[in-house]
Amino acid sequence: MRRTWRATVCGAAAILAMSMTGCGAAEEVGPPGSSASASSPGKGFGRAESQADIDAATSAAGLPASGRPEPLPSTTPAGATEKDRLKARAAACSAHWMGVGREVGEGGDPRAKFDATLAELKERGWRVTTDRRADELGKEGALVTIWLEKSGWSLMGRHGTGALETVSFQATEDACMNKFTEAEWKSMMSADE
Repeated sequence: MRRTWRATVCGAAAILAMSMTGCGAAEEVGPPGSSASASSPGKGFGRAESQADIDAATSAAGLPASGRPEPLPSTTPAGATEKDRLKARAAACSAHWMGVGREVGEGGDPRAKFDATLAELKERGWRVTTDRRADELGKEGALVTIWLEKSGWSLMGRHGTGALETVSFQATEDACMNKFTEAEWKSMMSADE
């Protein structure tokens, strides 16, 4: 049975957020025929619009610019592995914001900022598609997760507490992520290089 994007997007988003390196701003980096590349006026809702919504919502909620993950490279570097190419392809289907530690707590309660960001995203047309889910992380932490969607994009918002407080928002284009095969997902998720 073919894995859907929702079954693996959490792990893929984490891999992308932790493994991207900055090589300059991305231009038209999506797979051919996808709307994952930077959108131009009149082309609909794409990566640029998703990122703009996330950036504006987090800023309105009092969260700083995250700088994570760093901008996508406009080309795959020479010597890149197949796994690197797959991660770049997945990143082209994604928009992210992530804050960790003190940066999310400065100037107010991180949960309140998380909730304010969600409210702002709803004002921007994102629709909540799942109930808020809270999971315990050991004895001292918790992870709250909620899903939203807009124009063929799904967004996962997460607030984690414990040893290190985190707030993150990852949006992925459904059609683009569904183009990955089971083998490609396994390759991206594997610890092997």
